[in-house]
Amino acid sequence: MLPFLLLLAVGIVDVGRAIYYTIAVNNGAAAGAEFASQSKNHAAQTNNIKQTAVCDAANGDPRQHFWNSCTTGLLTTDNVSVTLGCRCANDNTGISCDPMPNSACGSGIVCAPGVDIVECVRVQTTATFPSLFSWPGLPRSYTANGQAISRVRN
Repeated sequence: MLPFLLLLAVGIVDVGRAIYYTIAVNNGAAAGAEFASQSKNHAAQTNNIKQTAVCDAANGDPRQHFWNSCTTGLLTTDNVSVTLGCRCANDNTGISCDPMPNSACGSGIVCAPGVDIVECVRVQTTATFPSLFSWPGLPRSYTANGQAISRVRN
């Protein structure tokens, strides 16, 4: 009975790790999008957006990108992508950024008089982590993906 219980315990821990990594990767994406959404100046700082996501996923403190390089942990800046897009505020989607607009900002978007251009940012994160145990019929490693989309404030 003990081997079965140990196998069950390892499986529970493995599922818990997968949930933890998925939450960390999603939180990293949300932290990066939150940093970018503060202003158009912040949205243009791709490296700082990526570092914010990496630091948040590493230790839950996105502010550390200003004084530390959080290169150890679940994410690296290579695992974080940042996309900016713009649209007119009245294009029958309101001012929402979901779905992410396909038009690049500064690409000659012309809106009706008095209608603002809405700038959006999408931060996507990906991390691959190994399983603790080689389960028959299951992969040896898993990939967690995160995504956050936010409107950039003026």
